[in-house]
Amino acid sequence: MEQTHLWPRTPVPRAMPAPLAAARKLEFALACAVVFLAPMNVLKLPAFYFTASDAFTCLCLATMAFNGTIRLKPLGPGTAFWIFGLVMMVGTLLVSSLLVGVVDRGLILSLQYLFAYFLLPIVFLARPWDETITLMKVFVVSMVVMAIHGIYVVNIVGETNTLFVSGSGRLQGFVERENECGALFALTVPMVLSMTAMRLMKNVVAIPVLILLGYGIMLTGSNTALYGMLFGLSTFLLSTLTPKRIFIGAIGFAAIWSLLGAPAFRDMLPAVFKKRVLSGLVSGDLSGAGTFADRMLLNEEAIRLGGEALLLGYGADQYREISDYGSPVHNVYLLIWNEGGGPALIGFIIMLSGAAITVWMAWRRREGRYEAICGFSAITLFAILINAAPHVYGRFWAIPVLLSVAPSVAFLNFGRPRQQYSPTGRKRR
Repeated sequence: MEQTHLWPRTPVPRAMPAPLAAARKLEFALACAVVFLAPMNVLKLPAFYFTASDAFTCLCLATMAFNGTIRLKPLGPGTAFWIFGLVMMVGTLLVSSLLVGVVDRGLILSLQYLFAYFLLPIVFLARPWDETITLMKVFVVSMVVMAIHGIYVVNIVGETNTLFVSGSGRLQGFVERENECGALFALTVPMVLSMTAMRLMKNVVAIPVLILLGYGIMLTGSNTALYGMLFGLSTFLLSTLTPKRIFIGAIGFAAIWSLLGAPAFRDMLPAVFKKRVLSGLVSGDLSGAGTFADRMLLNEEAIRLGGEALLLGYGADQYREISDYGSPVHNVYLLIWNEGGGPALIGFIIMLSGAAITVWMAWRRREGRYEAICGFSAITLFAILINAAPHVYGRFWAIPVLLSVAPSVAFLNFGRPRQQYSPTGRKRR
């Protein structure tokens, strides 16, 4: 007798003709390619920002249109807020750019944001449980590959001032940016923890993956990524508070702190990590860590200039033109405020609240707590990390956040997969 399930294990009905079944398999294979290639920002066109992942996104969307599987509510109950906020941000950015005479930059920047935050949710979200889980695992594999590659180019080859390693010896990875590479590792940590809690990944696999991700952050020498990872860990532990996890967390923190004080262990750490991060961490003086002081100067200038952009901004990519420092402020909130105006910033916040609404709806049901924790950890960590980043239309920013929200959407659409886990974390029989 065939076993029934609480959710569709595969979107391909048994009665579907073979050509259509093959088209559905092709669609999902293309979605997996999008996820795997998303961190590989190095694979892009030289003329404008269009990556290999973007090419597979277009192919996947075309296949979805052929299959009739375009999802009208990819974020479930938060879809309306997400789309309204995105349109509000993009619209005011376009108007501001038009008024200052840089409509071409406004169109390009707006299309980049629409691609990342309108098209990608259609590709990844509201998929059945088995596809959602597989896409998350594919992304983790991609990040593991980048961490291993980073160890090879930094520790074995000893590259500096190359495509993958900066002149100061910081890992840039496939993302070609040090802080963004570290942020990607940090965003992956709560995803792995949540998958372990949901019995989607075994501890014997999760532990070495987490070690690789943590070491990858060290190779980037990013203070923001390190503290972001610690925030993600803390958010997960507090959200899943149990005596056992409190004990494990306390022991782990004490062990790491003791090791950092041991000269033999510190000598094993990457040189760039010791120089940029560990010195400030041990001394307690974080003001000199990295480029903290320079970024604070840019933030102060952006707040001052933003006072004249309450309704309309200075236009897309124009902050560097009006700044005394000739550089865009590394804070998405301040950058969107200055270039698009106050309504653009409000729209961006409304967009993020759409994802928060979906996560909250999953949290309200006791069976969906771990799905909600996965999404909540990613959203809050993303909201913090982008305080130290310029524009975030890069697909490598959007995909880990969307994939972390995907379990909440799948739970709201299909319920809990059978034979998975109970709200207490124990596996169901």
